[in-house]
This record gives sequence, C-alpha cells and structure tokens, in this order.
Amino acid sequence: MRRRRESPAAGFWWRVFQGKGIDVGSGSDPLDLNGCIHFDQKDGDANVLHTLFLHGSFDYIHASQSLEHMNTPDVLWDWMLLLRKGGHAIITVPSWELYEGMTWPSRFNGDHKSTWSMSLRGSPAPHHVHVPSWTASRTRIAIPIIARQLDVGYDYKLGPWVDQSLGDAEPWIEFVMQRT
Repeated sequence: MRRRRESPAAGFWWRVFQGKGIDVGSGSDPLDLNGCIHFDQKDGDANVLHTLFLHGSFDYIHASQSLEHMNTPDVLWDWMLLLRKGGHAIITVPSWELYEGMTWPSRFNGDHKSTWSMSLRGSPAPHHVHVPSWTASRTRIAIPIIARQLDVGYDYKLGPWVDQSLGDAEPWIEFVMQRT
C-alpha cells in the first residue's frame, strides 16, 4: 500500500512490477499481481531458488522479510540469475537499528541469520550487510536503483524495545537492484 501512495514514485513501482514475477517468502501476505508466482517454504528451499527455475525467466523478484532467513545474504546474487536482463529484485529486510535494536540474536525472530544496515558496517551476527556498499559490490550482476531506510509509522519514542512491525510501522530497509 505504501508503494501505491508514493508519488511520483508510484509510476516507478508500476514499471518494476510488470511481467512475470516471483514473490519469495510470500507467506500469508503474497503480492496480488497478475503473472506473479508465490513461493514459500512449502514450495522448496529459497537458498537454492536459482536451481528450481530457468535462468532469465522472471521480470522481477520480490522478497519481503525473506533474505535475512537465508543461509547467507549472498544468495541474492544467485537469485539474480533468474532475472532477465533489465529485470528487478525488490528486497525488504529488517533494519538492524530500528527492528533489531542492535540486539543479536533477534529478540523478535530467532530465525534471522543476518543483520542489515544503511549506516553501520558491523554487528555480532554471522552475516552483516552494509546495504550501500554491498549492493554496489556486484555491478557486473546488478546495479542498485534504490536503497533506503524505511520508518513509515515507526514511533521513535517507543524505540526498538517493542516489535512495531506488528502494527503499521515499517522498521525496514528497502532496496531495488536491476539485472545488468
């Protein structure tokens, strides 16, 4: 819904979510778009997603609150093989600062295997991703289009001690990569 309200960016989202797509970790909140395949644990292991579909077969990959559950964040670079040239990966992950409260392991989700930040370059997690440098590190595979901290509805007075994602808050990081 946030993406639909964003203007003039709404036109950007309309173009990104065109064609054949896959929603990785769709769970109980799948993308409701024509041509979008919903993929969750019952469908297979997303760590090896690139072996389950033909390379170059999707126009977009959407993964909201999924990549942090993978064995390594670098699985995204394998997922990128599934995109046609010019296709997009739209990724949303929990913010190390806002959602995790810079606490490891995550107090809200013990299955998280990585932490993500727009500003900090480290954490005690086995895998920490500084999003700006990480997304810029593989430009032969994909180029970053958007990388931003989301805090829509986030109450900074409550801080990270309350799981604000259970309401309308978005303590997330969102980034979009375009396949080269």
